[in-house]
Amino acid sequence: MLYQIGIILIIIVAALIVSKKLTQNKKYDLIYEDEMDEDELKKIDDEIN
Repeated sequence: MLYQIGIILIIIVAALIVSKKLTQNKKYDLIYEDEMDEDELKKIDDEIN
């Protein structure tokens, strides 16, 4: 019975690690130019120049 509890805890920890990695990747979602409004484009353009 003790090994079953250990296996369940390992599975839970693995699931938490995987879910954390999946949520961190959302920070790097790309926003394309055609999805931006003019103010955002102008702000980025001013930062570049």
